[in-house]
Amino acid sequence: MKIHTTQNLSSQTVSQPTNITLPREIRYTKYSDDMHSSEPDTSHDSVSFKGKKEIVDKAVKAGKKKFVERVADWNIWDKMFKSGSFSKLLEITNKQEVLINSGTALVICTLLRPATIMALPGDKNKKDCAYAAAHSVSSGVWGFIVPLIFIKPLAKAYNHVIDEAGKYLRESTIKKRWPHLNISSIKNPDGTIKPMKEWKDYKNNDFIRDIKDVKKVAKPKHISEVSDKTLQKFFTDIDLSKTKNISPNQWVRTDGKKASIDLQNVFIAVKDVDKGKVSYYPLKYVKEDILKEVYPNLDIASTKAVNGERLHFDKWHTKDGKPFEFDMNNIFISDWAESRLGIPLVTGETTKLASGEVKDVCYQKNNMDGELFTPGTPITGEMLDAASTNAVVDKFGGWLPDLIVSYPRATATIAILPFILKNVFGIEKSKKPEQKPPVNLSETERKAVS
Repeated sequence: MKIHTTQNLSSQTVSQPTNITLPREIRYTKYSDDMHSSEPDTSHDSVSFKGKKEIVDKAVKAGKKKFVERVADWNIWDKMFKSGSFSKLLEITNKQEVLINSGTALVICTLLRPATIMALPGDKNKKDCAYAAAHSVSSGVWGFIVPLIFIKPLAKAYNHVIDEAGKYLRESTIKKRWPHLNISSIKNPDGTIKPMKEWKDYKNNDFIRDIKDVKKVAKPKHISEVSDKTLQKFFTDIDLSKTKNISPNQWVRTDGKKASIDLQNVFIAVKDVDKGKVSYYPLKYVKEDILKEVYPNLDIASTKAVNGERLHFDKWHTKDGKPFEFDMNNIFISDWAESRLGIPLVTGETTKLASGEVKDVCYQKNNMDGELFTPGTPITGEMLDAASTNAVVDKFGGWLPDLIVSYPRATATIAILPFILKNVFGIEKSKKPEQKPPVNLSETERKAVS
């Protein structure tokens, strides 16, 4: 039975999140060398919890990186893709697709195509080449002017309606578009509409209109693989001289006491042996059913404080009341200084789409306490379904004006450009030489020719 599917965020709503807890088989065993065969990553793949599962207590050996992954590690690309300018460019491109496409065509038609035409070798009439190049430039300019004058304002108006949805759309329409929105939060006590940045969702978190704006963390690395600088960051007063070639369970502080790490900073990894896939969960927020299955001797009640929050594993107990010895080899650390590959934050919570597909719940980037690994608003199946619908509607809203004017624009191009080229620029396409009619020979003349 397929249980967990890591959420694909190219596609993602909610009255309340839909949690699905189904039986899974996960067993706890020590890490073995046969797990080194591949580098599993479930940030974008399905994860089935049917069959044997193992808690990973050592980093899975990474294979050779693909070229794309090596390029992604370059600082120059990392800085560019995370810059505000790049984000702004993506936003503009998304809102003005027709104009961006026309601008791209303008560059091709006014620069690349004319240069190619004029560079063609051969004895072809240069006047015809000049006409073709001029026609290309004119069509490119014309193809950009029409969207600029007629389509951009309409697309801008559509985007304005969405940006100011509280003023222009009915509450039922707003709720349908963003089912995670707390509709009562959009108005002031006097009935006036608040700015969208002040809206709240059903979790009373800041409302994020982009449903697929998922919270990501750096792909966790095993504590044996992180740098000394990172160890000092996460382990207070750790004695680095006593971390080499020994088990993390034996690490100590400079005062000789056992080294300890904040629960907030611990990730565990669970592997599907059959599929070779690994999911990374923050220990502070991973769902109890997963803990029960990977640590079968653990008394789950001992992991919770009176307020329900998870206690540090130093306070956990086994089912027979003994102190639970948490294996420090199970610790993975997520830090952007160690890994530039981001994966969605998941905790083992699942949700169901309208199609019946079950996915891991990811979270939006709007947790209130600011902790790095704290889940924000769950992105549920209802939200995912709404996001897919919104994408289609927004695409249609942006392209509809272009579809309406495309035929008149093409007709005008055919009719107007030759006239402009001839009467404004004095360029006219050469006429084909008239062919002389065939000469009718008499029978005597045909015999003479043959």
